[in-house]
Amino acid sequence: MAVITISREYGCAGEYVAERISKKLGYRYVNKEIIEYIAILTGVPKEVVEKYDEEMHSNFKAFISKYLDLDIFSDLFAKVEEAEHESWENSESNLFEEKFTVDHVMDSEIFQNMVERVIKKLADEDNVIILGRGSQCILRNYKNAYHFRLYADFEDRAKWVANREQISIMDAKEKIKEIDKRKKNFISHYYDEDIDNRMLYHLLINMSKNSIDKVVSLIINYIKDE
Repeated sequence: MAVITISREYGCAGEYVAERISKKLGYRYVNKEIIEYIAILTGVPKEVVEKYDEEMHSNFKAFISKYLDLDIFSDLFAKVEEAEHESWENSESNLFEEKFTVDHVMDSEIFQNMVERVIKKLADEDNVIILGRGSQCILRNYKNAYHFRLYADFEDRAKWVANREQISIMDAKEKIKEIDKRKKNFISHYYDEDIDNRMLYHLLINMSKNSIDKVVSLIINYIKDE
């Protein structure tokens, strides 16, 4: 019926929105499972793959990964990031008939290629909700794909993160700034796009002005009306 992609600023309850839409529509909901898929298909440990994910993204590491084994230089990268202020294994694997292998190697180009192949395969299966990972860019030309962007007042986001993660407001604000920056750099690095470009989305939704349930209903009604 449709493919729904949800992009969100950190602290906008995107996971909750996606989960509730999934339950109401009976759609598959995919978030961090994408990392698990890639790990399974490539034979690369999950903890290695997730270093390239949007919330862990570093432009420097993505660039240098094409030339060097990152694990050898983990201490160096930690210092560079600090200086830059970047402080299914079961039946789900059957989603793919084609088996991929990269000989237990992972770099940014391989990661990007695999993310795109996984997301396009999921979109071909239809009836799926994909959270983040540049899906709004990867599927921008898919007729049955609808793209939504969630945003909210910074203070509201800080309160949400502090409450959910049981950290101070100050720590929450720092974490939001850090992850927002990584997400923005992720989209810029891999897709040469601005994550806030409104032309990427069918609808921008202010979570400070709407409840989770209202947003869920809004997105479902939007899809059904198309």
